[in-house]
Amino acid sequence: MEKNNWYLLTFIIKMDLEEIIIWKFHQLGITSYAFESLLNIRDKTKVVIWLPCINWSNNSRIKLQNSLQDVLEKNDQKYYSFTWNILKEEDWTSSWKKFWSPEKVGKRIVVVPCWLEVSEEYIDQKIIKIDPGAAFGTGSHATTALCLEKIEQLKLSNKKILDIGSGSGILSVAAKSFGAKNIYAIDNDYLAINSTKSNFKLNFGNLNGIKTYLGSFNELLSKYTLKNFDFIFCNILANVIKEIIPDIRDCLKISGEVILSGILSSQKDEILKLLQTSKLEVNHVSSKKDWVCITAQKIL
Repeated sequence: MEKNNWYLLTFIIKMDLEEIIIWKFHQLGITSYAFESLLNIRDKTKVVIWLPCINWSNNSRIKLQNSLQDVLEKNDQKYYSFTWNILKEEDWTSSWKKFWSPEKVGKRIVVVPCWLEVSEEYIDQKIIKIDPGAAFGTGSHATTALCLEKIEQLKLSNKKILDIGSGSGILSVAAKSFGAKNIYAIDNDYLAINSTKSNFKLNFGNLNGIKTYLGSFNELLSKYTLKNFDFIFCNILANVIKEIIPDIRDCLKISGEVILSGILSSQKDEILKLLQTSKLEVNHVSSKKDWVCITAQKIL
């Protein structure tokens, strides 16, 4: 089996389970997925997942299927059918492209797949071009959209930014587009780091203004000086956010702000309490579907 081939996993879910499945994908570290509407079935949607063959053994795929099955059954979906196929690299490319179209986010941002021309209707918008590669991270998901909507409201000119869990790099690209001067992007997945750098170059033609680091936030704190940031973006799982809130505070300058996303509504109160304990003052909470985005500021 060629190392660049991909497993394609598809299954049908009830439409109201979409957010729960997305949360599970985040928990499992799965970032390459899409949802396809079924014209003949109103209350159901098809889930499509792409998994690089080189990273997914037979045992890991069985564990994944069992994990997804468990989530569905706990949410009263008793009938499902998992279908596995193998896609060659060139077939994978055409497979996921059909799910992409320009995505308007907030008031001024339009996320455009890199293979599409920018329509004249978006001429006055802030265009962010994205080639997801193996690290999806687009404006279409609620957690990312909430971050982008907040970013466009900030005064980022000449600011220093830390992007924790950069993924496709979309938040770093947005920060640069709105004037940020120094951006530090970190992720523990080398595919995500490659995607961050690729998308930064795609939008600006070079890597001026961004530094990328491979590793977990805690690992990198012990190796590098990550201090005095004006803003920190953190669009990752709430369970990870809970562990790093105290360290996030230490990385901010006085009056610096952190934008936290990837938080389910049911997890909001716990995060708010942890922020208060860490002397991070909450100044804004926004929501979309079942997700919330929290902005907090470092106080004396």
